[in-house]
Amino acid sequence: MPWGVSALVLLTACAAPAPPPPQQVSPFNATDTAWVQLMIPMNEQLLPALEVAPPALSGFAAELRASHENELVHLRQLRDRAGLPDTNLHAGHQMPGLVSEADLLVIRADPSALAGKLHEHLEQTAKLARSELENGTDAATKEFAASVESSRRDQLSRLGQG
Repeated sequence: MPWGVSALVLLTACAAPAPPPPQQVSPFNATDTAWVQLMIPMNEQLLPALEVAPPALSGFAAELRASHENELVHLRQLRDRAGLPDTNLHAGHQMPGLVSEADLLVIRADPSALAGKLHEHLEQTAKLARSELENGTDAATKEFAASVESSRRDQLSRLGQG
């Protein structure tokens, strides 16, 4: 091959765009991401309500605070691993088990209302965890959901005895 042709072939090869990197397939499906993005505000928004627990629920509320804060650490790690933003997609939403600003005002005015909201929160987050177990694909997220679901069953049982 003549020198000029060789140089042209070499320059053409160098100018060709590099192939795109292979796409990473996320182990997270829509259920996994939705569960993580909902459980974080479910837990975060419960914490202020636990601060005004009536005396009969104060010990249980302290235990819930500790367990929910521990869960938040794991949920945020899952969120980060999934590459999800740290924004609350459910801000201002009214849904079962999610403590709204209006709920918090009621609980602050009448701390005895906390027991009903706790029951609703624990029931709903247990249902959400079961949904993740049935429909999620990320193994670590499903394993954590199983732990949450088990904790909620225990917490509901204890709340019912209180």
